[in-house]
Amino acid sequence: MRKIISLVIFSLILFTYSCEKDELTEPTKVDLEFSMDSYTGYGQYGSKSGSSFEINEGVMIIESIEFDGRRDEGEDYFFTSDFSEPLITEMHNKYTNKDVSYDIPQGVYNRIELNFSIGDGNENALCLQGHYQRGPLDDVEIRFEYAFQEQIRIRAKNSMNNEQIVLKSNSDVKANVIFDAAHLFKIVSMNMINNAETTQVEGENIILINNENNIDIFNVLVTRLDNSIRVIFDE
Repeated sequence: MRKIISLVIFSLILFTYSCEKDELTEPTKVDLEFSMDSYTGYGQYGSKSGSSFEINEGVMIIESIEFDGRRDEGEDYFFTSDFSEPLITEMHNKYTNKDVSYDIPQGVYNRIELNFSIGDGNENALCLQGHYQRGPLDDVEIRFEYAFQEQIRIRAKNSMNNEQIVLKSNSDVKANVIFDAAHLFKIVSMNMINNAETTQVEGENIILINNENNIDIFNVLVTRLDNSIRVIFDE
């Protein structure tokens, strides 16, 4: 009799554990959306009546995305998504050349990190564009080009700016990948833009910022690149 009772108890424990384990593998659909916060810098004393420059367009090319999630319960979850053709994100209008969606096991994640491998060796990994307005009739294009392949690792947060992210099964979650042009450009002074050299591109003079042109501005921007992207999960 005792053996039977022990067997029943053991079976119940095993059944309960199996159910809990199954629940932890149930998926949550996570859609990645790429967007951009634009930036406007003004002349002396912040006056809007004088010269200004704006960065309001951005394209980023991504070769692969790595997901690294650490859970309270259940096994941690990790995967790498390699794209057969690079993912092209026009961040200013939230456009991508393909949908980016993953099934992630539900659970309470204490940490989620996304690692973006940008650049494919053929196109600029990142291109930001805008305009410099020296006066009412004097408008010059600004273009920042980053041509190097790079790994950018980002610690995701929830909408309350906390790192704990709760994913529930049978629900869709949006992960917003936001490029913060304000963070990148806010230490670029109007004086630096005023003194920038112009380069002729396709018959037009533009302020081109890359590893060959306006290198002083380029070097300032590159040091801030890693911290200019954030990922926010809308739970």
